Amino acid sequence: MSFKFRRPRNIQPLVFATGSGISPIRSLIESGFSANKRPDVRLYYGARNLQRMAYQDRFKNWESSGVKIIPVLSQSDDNWTGECGYVQAAFARAKKLYSPQATGAVLCGQKQMSEEGTTLLVTDGVSTVKILKNF
Repeated sequence: MSFKFRRPRNIQPLVFATGSGISPIRSLIESGFSANKRPDVRLYYGARNLQRMAYQDRFKNWESSGVKIIPVLSQSDDNWTGECGYVQAAFARAKKLYSPQATGAVLCGQKQMSEEGTTLLVTDGVSTVKILKNF
């Protein structure tokens, strides 16, 4: 009898963070979860304004490791040209799930974001067993 090792399926990670929920996400990114070897790793990160958006000084390093950062401000000023509103709404507008069966998500932060984000993911076909929430 021979044993064949099966490689785990390549999961397309989506990461959502609001407020202080970015702290555990920072650890995830900086511990090296091989973002550069996965297609389309996205971090939707929401804060009230740029002054409350932590770790901006690390964004370049995170992006060089393969994480596309989508900052979302709920109370932006006139100079802001990025996403406005809430993280889950920004994700709903973008909605680029290439393969729901191969998508996994981590949601950290505000409970409403976590619940609404989960609903969007499940509606698009992402299995609840591939969604990790911490709020």
